[in-house]
Parts: sequence; structure tokens; C-alpha cells
Amino acid sequence: MTPAPSTWPLAPAYTGDELADLSALEQARLIRNGEISSRELTAHYLSRIEDYDPALGAFMEVYADRALADADAADKARRRGELPGPFGGVPTAVKDHHLIRFTRSRLGSRAFDWFFSPVDDEIVKRLRRAGFVLLGKTTMSELGLLPVVEPPDGDPTRNPWDRDRTAGGSSGGAGAAIAAGLIPLSPGSDGAGSVRIPAALNGLVGLKPTRGLVGDGSSDRLDPFGLTCIGPMARSVDDAAALLDVLANAGDSYQKRARQEVRQLRIGMITEAPFGPLDPTIRDLIEATAARLEDAGHHIELRPPPQGTLEEFTPLYQKFIARIPVIRSALLQDVTRWFRDQGKQVSSDEAWQIFRRFEATGNDAMAGLDVLITPTVGVPTPQVHQHSHLPPAEYFRAAAGLGKFTALANITGQPGLSVPIGLADGLPVGAQLLGRRGDDALLLRLARALEVR
Repeated sequence: MTPAPSTWPLAPAYTGDELADLSALEQARLIRNGEISSRELTAHYLSRIEDYDPALGAFMEVYADRALADADAADKARRRGELPGPFGGVPTAVKDHHLIRFTRSRLGSRAFDWFFSPVDDEIVKRLRRAGFVLLGKTTMSELGLLPVVEPPDGDPTRNPWDRDRTAGGSSGGAGAAIAAGLIPLSPGSDGAGSVRIPAALNGLVGLKPTRGLVGDGSSDRLDPFGLTCIGPMARSVDDAAALLDVLANAGDSYQKRARQEVRQLRIGMITEAPFGPLDPTIRDLIEATAARLEDAGHHIELRPPPQGTLEEFTPLYQKFIARIPVIRSALLQDVTRWFRDQGKQVSSDEAWQIFRRFEATGNDAMAGLDVLITPTVGVPTPQVHQHSHLPPAEYFRAAAGLGKFTALANITGQPGLSVPIGLADGLPVGAQLLGRRGDDALLLRLARALEVR
């Protein structure tokens, strides 16, 4: 058994494991063929979690007994010829805001320790129908606010490529777990870059789909702006596309479409940050990636960054976070409580005006283009707790620099995909591909052409 050549490697300290090195699709094939059992694979991942996660902090909870029972059920179903779904018997995990029956959903916060769910949410139901075995819940930043996972009363989530660095956020636990080979793939959620940022920092493929592609019927009440999306995170485009099919109830549509030939495209390239600095090594990697695309026959043109400041965008995001109902706000982190308090002072009219203004800016940035390529994250991966000692407003501003290239797509609703393009000082760097709404398959095809093979 060898990993597919298009699968980005595990972080260096976690490689050399025959099962964990495999893609999720390859694991599913081996289970279907009876070459490995779901229990064998599940027990193997649980052992890796026990060995490695104490130093990473990627998991909020692990449901070992339940996972092994579900794996046994999958093996019995296979012997009857009734193994469900495309990922029958393959382990995964979900972010801490998802509802799994008879478990707590904390949203990364002590303020939600009381929240116990008797039911699965829609995304978890889809994962079960696809045959996945759920190992547990991965960590997230409190209420999904920050692009780092650094609870003041617990361990931070660390990057497997360098445990002194952050794994990003808000889906940081999923990013770290996949990069360390504790799970092969996972859904994440993205409100301003929360899938793409940890994907870039951990060397993964991460897609924020077109708004509405992955509907779960639960977010409209809390997110009237449509900022948040559920999307796949994986070590290869093929795995990410197959997981998108599960999340979007799309059969095997995206997996097939991701393998189609890429037509010649008009691609814009942004190598300046909309605010703050852009690391020169990251700029060089983006330019080298654009040169590869140009060599493949695509037209590349330099574009200026969209106009807009963090200060102009922040009130909209504050309003969104303030809409999340919190019963015991005194238990929130200082930065989260400050952010929500600010958001309560923003009127709905003001928030919508900001939304429309940035939406127009983002749409203008795509004028005449099929795809826009930018850095996913434009600065070196921060140290763990690099900014958490700062007062709340300064902490948020410093951390928000990780999302200066990603947040705009959450307003426009267009798809955004991060794909690994190399290393800088031994740490992964991602390129962000932005497409027109509905062009998710095009981004997957283009990313597949860029994968290290």
C-alpha cells in the first residue's frame, strides 16, 4: 500500500505510517475489497490520536468505544454486501460546533459546556450515510471568531509541521489532525477563512464552497449574511472533491468533474496585500505558481488588491458574532466578549451597507477573469500565543492578518480553495484560487493540476 502521488505528505514527524499515509479514497477501496477492516483502521487512528494528540491539541473529545462499535457494524455490513456510501468504514471527525447525538457541542467555549444534543445535525447525518466512522470532535476557536485556537484555560492547537506554531483556525483542530495523520480528511466551516487558513498552514487542500452549495438548513437564522459555509479539508484534491460530494449531496459529481481537463483560463494574480505586509517568500511562491499556470497555456495578468480595510470590514463580522446566543457571556474569552459587545452596537442597516460595499468590491476584482490567484495567508505562520497577551482589540487585529486574503469571498459568496504550493522555512504555504459563483469544480480541476505529483 502506497499513498497516491497527488497526496500532500503528512507533517514530517508523522510520516512512515502505512495506513495513515493513504488517502481516504484508497482506505475506502481497501475496506470494500476486504484487504483491511474498518475496525483495524479505526483502532489504528485511535492509537495515533492517543500517541500524538496530547502534544497537538487537535481533538476536543474522542469517542473511542462508539467509534469501534460503528467500525464493527461497518465490517458486518461489508460481509453482507451492504457497506454504506463511498466512505464505508473510513474514520473522520467533526468540528466542535456540530451536533452529534448524545454529546456536547461547545463551539470552542466554556460558555457552551451545558449544550448537550440528543440528535445529529444534517452534516453529521450525511457523513453517516456516506459510511464514515466518527472518532470525535476537533477543536475550534471560541465561536469560530479567531483564525487561531488558543483557549485561555486550555491547551492551544499546534501545527504538526512545527509545534511551536499555530495550526490556524477556526477549524484548527481539523487541520492539525489531518496533517498529523490522526484522520484522513474532515469537514470544516469557513466564515472569513476558517477552512482555507488552517488548510494553508497545515499543507492541506481546503475549499470554501459557493454560498448555498452545502446547505444544512440551520444557519440562516444566525447568519443572514450567508458568510459561513461548510467545506472539505483533505490532503488531496481527489479526497476533497469526494468529501464535497458527500457534504453537498452531489453523488460523485465533483469527484468526476475535478478530473476533467482544464480549459485555457484568464487568471488574475494578486501579489500585494489589501492591508499590512506580504511576506516576500510567499510572494515568490505565488509568482512561481502563476508561472506554472502560464506555461500550461493560461493567460496571467497582475491585478491590484481589492480596496478595503480591516476597520471597514470588522463591524460586519462583529454583528455576525453578536447574533450567536450566549447565555453565560462572563465565561467567554476577553477578546470574544469584547467583539460581541462591539457587534451589539452595529445596526442591521449598517451591517448590510458594509456587506453590499464589500460585495461590489469583490465582484469588481473578478471582472474579466475566470480565476483569481492570491496567497491564502500572506504572513509566516505565527508562533502559538504570539498575540494572545495583547488587549482584545489589538489581539483581534494582529490575528486577523491571517485572513486578509480570505474574508472577501465570504461576502461575495464565490468559491475559494487553498492548495499547497511549497514550503517556506520548512512550513507549508498555500495559494488561494477564487472563482465565480458556481465554479467550484473549475477550482478543483485547477488545483489538481497544481498538486505536487
